[in-house]
Amino acid sequence: MRSPRLTGWWTALLVLAAVRVAIPVAAYAASPDRLPGLPRFTRAPLDGGLTGDSTAFYAASREFMAGWGRVPKPLLGLAVLALAAGAVLGVRAWRRHPERRAWIVAAAVWAVALVLCLDIHWLYANGAAGFGWPLLWGSVLLPYRVVATLGKHAAWNAAFGLSLAFVALTVVAVAYLGRYASNRRSVGLLAAAFWAAWPLLVGAIAGHGAWTNSQWNVDVGLNAYDEPLSTLLVTGGAALLLSPRLTDLRLVCGGCLLGLATATKISNALAATVALVVVAWRGGRRETLPYLAGALSFAPVALLYWPKSYPTLVAGNRSTLRSTLGVGHVVSSWTDSSIFYPRTLAIVAPLAVVGAFWLLRPWAVGLVVALLLANPVFYSFYKYTAEHPRFLYASLPELFVLWAAAVTGIVGAARGRWAAPV
Repeated sequence: MRSPRLTGWWTALLVLAAVRVAIPVAAYAASPDRLPGLPRFTRAPLDGGLTGDSTAFYAASREFMAGWGRVPKPLLGLAVLALAAGAVLGVRAWRRHPERRAWIVAAAVWAVALVLCLDIHWLYANGAAGFGWPLLWGSVLLPYRVVATLGKHAAWNAAFGLSLAFVALTVVAVAYLGRYASNRRSVGLLAAAFWAAWPLLVGAIAGHGAWTNSQWNVDVGLNAYDEPLSTLLVTGGAALLLSPRLTDLRLVCGGCLLGLATATKISNALAATVALVVVAWRGGRRETLPYLAGALSFAPVALLYWPKSYPTLVAGNRSTLRSTLGVGHVVSSWTDSSIFYPRTLAIVAPLAVVGAFWLLRPWAVGLVVALLLANPVFYSFYKYTAEHPRFLYASLPELFVLWAAAVTGIVGAARGRWAAPV
């Protein structure tokens, strides 16, 4: 496969990324007025724009920053010295042993994750459902907090900028996911185009009910939630695992992205698990071990943080815990959904089914379809899925890859030009 040219592949991706970013920017600039065909966005003045779960993520971000001050100084100093020494040794090993670079990256990520566990041990419970988003948000806010008083307005501004970067990078990740899954650039670009246009399409497909409960704002990055980051990490990890020249370094990096995705949203552990199955199917032990080295790197972070996150909101209420997950929610999760109710599924599913047959390579179909279904299957049993269809957003890139494969395959077949990928 030839390398993409700047004047072709990358120019198209830059245009699509600009379109995806322009949608929330235009909605924000028009606030409190409404743009034609889009929901009205109003930034909450009292909380700087933070609403709903974003207040918990903000609290977790502040706790991430404050936690370092509670770590005993000798222990923190020892951890910093160990990281510095490890960095020096890692740079030397990187230069002298190119064949070991995948394991050097894995060791570096493990070291950073273990140091983060120090901070997590000393931070207070806050109710944020995952640590990945507060980690990145707090890391950006930390320099600002050093030189100025940190308030919710400044925090929302930083979150909005990060979210725009996430959705723009997801355009690139979706394009590579489609390209690597099908071995065709046209599929990658069309999938990225579907992703870029989705905020404009969802109202037409699902109706204006798709805008309720701020689900549209979450999707485009206006609400400082973790969905944009979660979607980027899952899609980027999957794209790396589908690389045609799959090296140990790409396996480790793909695993690290899915590991961080799990620390961001614990349900992404299912995506990491199905990816493990496909990796083992494709390459056996040789590919499985590098992937696991990356995927498990953030496991200590996710496991140590989880007891301080969402479970603290329902601590001691066993009836609430038992009623949250159950078979009784399977039907209502779809019939009562504001976006993915039966009519929407009837529109989006048939083309995806056709696309699965056009990808042709079994392991590529396996990964794309498994990641597409992982979230819907898990969240079918969750009590609040109908109210919060945003839980399924991380599966949209795979849906668009299948759409693109179907459209490209049908058009190619009509012209007599479609051939099996090599």
